Amino acid sequence: MAMESLSLKGLRALVTGAGTGIGKQIALGFAEAGAEVIFVGRRLEPLEKVAAFAKEQFGTVGQCIAADITSAEDCERLGREAGRVDILCNNAGASIYGKWQSIPMEDWRQVFAVNVEGPWRLCQIFAPKMAERGFGRIINIGSVYGIQGGNPALYPGMDWDIAPYFVSKHAVHGIAHYLAPWLAKSGVTINTLHPGGFAGSEMNEKAMGERATGLSEMQKAFNAAVPMGRIGGPDDISAAAVFMASPGSKYMTGQEVVVDGGWSAW
Repeated sequence: MAMESLSLKGLRALVTGAGTGIGKQIALGFAEAGAEVIFVGRRLEPLEKVAAFAKEQFGTVGQCIAADITSAEDCERLGREAGRVDILCNNAGASIYGKWQSIPMEDWRQVFAVNVEGPWRLCQIFAPKMAERGFGRIINIGSVYGIQGGNPALYPGMDWDIAPYFVSKHAVHGIAHYLAPWLAKSGVTINTLHPGGFAGSEMNEKAMGERATGLSEMQKAFNAAVPMGRIGGPDDISAAAVFMASPGSKYMTGQEVVVDGGWSAW
C-alpha cells in the first residue's frame, strides 16, 4: 500500500525548466515513477532530448512545449496546450549577478518575473482545475538560499553578489504558504522544495565555468560546508520530488522540504 501511494502512474506532470539541471532531474524522476511528463522550457531542442531519453529508459510518452513563463500570453497558451495537469513543478529559475548597491531595477524585476511571477501565474492557471478534479500536487522549487543568508567564502575567485536571486527565492515559499490553506480541502497540496548544491545545475555550472578563477578551491570550500561532504546527485533531488508529487504526500501542504546534505543544519 505504501509503495503504491508513491507511484505516479496515470498522472500528468508539468515541469518548467525541464531541459536542463534540476528540472531535467525531476522530470526524469517523474517519468521513472510512471507519470506522463509535460516538458516545458524556452528552448525546444533540450526538451525533446530529455523526452526522448525518458521514452527510451522508462517507456513513458512525454509532451514538449516551448514557452516563456515571464510571458502572460505564453502562460495562457501553456494552460491550453498542456491539457490535464495533475502535478505542477515550478522549477524554472534565473539569477543575475551585480553589486546589491547598484543593481538595476530592470535586472531585479527580470529575476522576479521568472522566479516568482511565473510560478504564481501557473498556480492561477492550473490550481483551480486541479481543485475541480479533487486532486493536485504543486511543487515550487526554492533554494537553500531561500531559507538562509549566503556566504561569499564558499565562492573563492568569484565576484559573488546575487541579491535578486536570494530575495526572490525567499519569496517563493510565500506562494505555498499563502495558497496551502486556500487549497487544502480541495485535495490539492502545495509545497516548496529547497535544493542545496547539485551537480548538473545550469546556474551553478555557468557560475563556476564563467566566473570562477579557482574551481578546485570552490569545490573544496563547498564540500567543507556540507556535512555530507559532497554535492547532490540526480537521485537525491528526484526522489524527494517524486514523494511530494505522489498521492502519498496527501497530508503535507504549505511546507518546506530541504535537500542539501545538511548544509543548512550548521
